[in-house]
Amino acid sequence: MQNTIKYSGLKNLNPIEQQIINQILEREYPRIQRMIKNESDLHVHIKTVKKDTRKRYIISIRLEAATKMYSTKTKDTEEAGDWDIKKATHKAIEHLESEIKRSIKPDEGKWKKSKLRKILEKIRGE
Repeated sequence: MQNTIKYSGLKNLNPIEQQIINQILEREYPRIQRMIKNESDLHVHIKTVKKDTRKRYIISIRLEAATKMYSTKTKDTEEAGDWDIKKATHKAIEHLESEIKRSIKPDEGKWKKSKLRKILEKIRGE
């Protein structure tokens, strides 16, 4: 792994759309790397669905880190794709970031009953 971004499905996009996705991911990928703190590869799959005369963009991202793999596979729903390529890319990145945050700090903010019980016993005993 060498911190690369790999794309698939770019042939369905015109050069301007390719440049937009590339700029957004090049800007956001270092922030994702800081969250992981390891080398990782980012695989981006772009799917376009033509509905009537417009294109709907569905972007799936898979992050392969040394310890774990994170993915944002979604179906064509209101949460997943978008008519605007910038919005669809940002939605996929936000989904990936929330997936990483959830797996890195699962117990943050939660007190176990035994810890709470010990603290209350100390307060009552003093």
